[in-house]
Amino acid sequence: MHEQHNGDPMQRLFDFVANAPADESLIKMDCNDCCEKITQLAEQVANGADLNEIWPEMQKFMRYWDDCREEFEALVAVLQAEKALGGFDFSALE
Repeated sequence: MHEQHNGDPMQRLFDFVANAPADESLIKMDCNDCCEKITQLAEQVANGADLNEIWPEMQKFMRYWDDCREEFEALVAVLQAEKALGGFDFSALE
């Protein structure tokens, strides 16, 4: 399992190399090229789906790629907020 090694960059690097997922499709994936797939996943998760059930390899991948995980989580949060405000009358704010 992935462990955090606070403050020791070399240990974190070794941990990453030893434990990072080796799924070939994820290694070759460019988030910019897969934007549509990531958006679809985020929509499913925002609607209550479990990413680990939809695409377990992606869940493992995001444990190691903080930037990707943070962007994905932010997209899910925005989609959930949109859904929660679906009936909100924004014209009242003017």
